[in-house]
Amino acid sequence: MQQLRKYSYCKANIVLAVIQVAVFGMCLIVGDTPYILGQCGTNLVVGARQYWRLVTSVFLHAGPSHLGSNLLLQILMGNAVERNIGAPRYVILYLLSGIGGNILSVAYDCATGVNTYSVGASGAVFGVMGALIILIVKGRKKLRSGTSLLMRALFAVFFAVYSGFQNPYTDNAAHIGGLLTGLVLGLLLTSGMSGDDVDLRDLR
Repeated sequence: MQQLRKYSYCKANIVLAVIQVAVFGMCLIVGDTPYILGQCGTNLVVGARQYWRLVTSVFLHAGPSHLGSNLLLQILMGNAVERNIGAPRYVILYLLSGIGGNILSVAYDCATGVNTYSVGASGAVFGVMGALIILIVKGRKKLRSGTSLLMRALFAVFFAVYSGFQNPYTDNAAHIGGLLTGLVLGLLLTSGMSGDDVDLRDLR
């Protein structure tokens, strides 16, 4: 019963994950059309003013490993975040972090004079990671392992960003943009919460 109650607070995160799996399955069936219509690229967003791509690209993935790694992190971190801020705010956090990551990615391409195409929920996932860091900072004093948990979270962020820079195909600007968006939204969405309100029982 306790396990069922725990996951009943994480419906939005599960629904978002199911949508991504469904979209990936659709792409396997229909081919490249969803990527052509939904991927993010500077010439498409800025040049053609197809701003919807800032959102649609969040739900597209380049392959099974890309999808799997994002979903694993999303489930591990997102459930804790959603349980603390609620489903509506979690969806806002997720989508705006994905958009924020794509905006920085497009801005970086504009500044460097290149045009790349990107897909994936990594920006949104990094945003969830940023919000989780804010929650850990708020609630660390009531946890005996609060400081250790914070250090592990910061190390995870550092390692994820560092790993991204080792892969030339990784959209690091989207990761950083999503993380920064998540940190800011984490502060805003938890502004009325005290340390005693934070529930991080899954992360202890």
